[in-house]
Amino acid sequence: MKFKKLFSTILFAQFSIMLFSGCNQKSSVIEINFPTMWVGVSQSTEYFKERSEAFNKQYEGKYKVVVEELPGDQAYVDKMKVLYSSDSLPDAIAAGGYNLIDLMKDKLVDLTPYLDKDPEWKAQLSKVGIDANTRDGKLYGIPYSRQVIGYFYNKELFQRAGIEGPAKTWDEFFAQCDKLLQAGITPLSMDTADSGWLTSLMLGAMTASNDAGEKFMNTINPKDYNTPELLYAAEKIQELFSKYTTQDAVGGKYENGASNFFNGKTAIIANGPWMVSDFYNTENAPEGFADKVGTALYPGEVMYNSGKIGYNIAAKTPEKIEATLAFVKFMSSEESQRLMLEKVGDIPDMESIESDKVKPLINEILANAASAKRSINDFQSLWYANVVDEISVQYPLLAQKNITSAEFLKALSDAANKN
Repeated sequence: MKFKKLFSTILFAQFSIMLFSGCNQKSSVIEINFPTMWVGVSQSTEYFKERSEAFNKQYEGKYKVVVEELPGDQAYVDKMKVLYSSDSLPDAIAAGGYNLIDLMKDKLVDLTPYLDKDPEWKAQLSKVGIDANTRDGKLYGIPYSRQVIGYFYNKELFQRAGIEGPAKTWDEFFAQCDKLLQAGITPLSMDTADSGWLTSLMLGAMTASNDAGEKFMNTINPKDYNTPELLYAAEKIQELFSKYTTQDAVGGKYENGASNFFNGKTAIIANGPWMVSDFYNTENAPEGFADKVGTALYPGEVMYNSGKIGYNIAAKTPEKIEATLAFVKFMSSEESQRLMLEKVGDIPDMESIESDKVKPLINEILANAASAKRSINDFQSLWYANVVDEISVQYPLLAQKNITSAEFLKALSDAANKN
């Protein structure tokens, strides 16, 4: 009996040690909280799923990224603002180029000392990427892609309207819009909701028609929007809304504008290379649609060609920061950026990355960017977050002529001066 009791005690002790060891091993895995909009119908869904699984496999037993799905850009940005207000930001943030740095930098990790300790990693970052993510000498984001944005046009619809190719000037652009209308074709996809992405790309490109406008569109957090260049652009945007776009543009989201372009209801859409994959996706566009699409610089040889807001880190403890740095380094690595180019069409921050697996239209966009005489940054990356929000409030009023162009600009200035 004593032997059996002793044997049972030994077994129980061994089991307890194993159980404790297992629990301890499990608890030693540091989890990295990462909400993402790269889910559902996002072009980045497949890419991010593969990369996050690869990270968890590489760091199995040490780190694990825990993903929270937040479909839609605006839903993501709104959630981050709520978490910021409650001091509960996630460990890593990637807001798709939205400038959350200026709103949240008091709770973001200054990455400068970590990059200084890793000169090889630091050397991989482009100057424009560093500039876009730096405030007052502190680096708050690790860039992983660049903004290279022109516009797309339907070559078949242009031909039907007797248009040979993209306009060289804005006067010519509007003349082409008139030709499209005469041929029974709605010229342009536009939107007002979720910061009016499509519309604001046109606004910024028009603003950059001269030196002063180009300088404004490369200024971080401007507070005075009452400039001649912006006034001209706002007046033209109002004209586009009144004559040259679809009825669902006012109040409409990006998805509406994209669908209209895919289905041949509009001839032009402003957007970046990530859209190219949708042209080949028969769930979005008709078979062979990609062959009908041309790429263009904006009139005046303007392109969005700049750094982009990258991964931000808001982890609080040294252990969490170390783990999140590993995740961000993995997601911004040369391999990840190359796969992002191939699978999503996003242009890597690392200018040395090339691939023969990309669609021809992407190479056309890169060639356009290289030939541009004026290169600008986009509003989401540069303007205060509340100004970006204000745009969605003011665009419908501008479109319906409830306010003037000057009143539109005043509203943006008033919002900027609240910061």
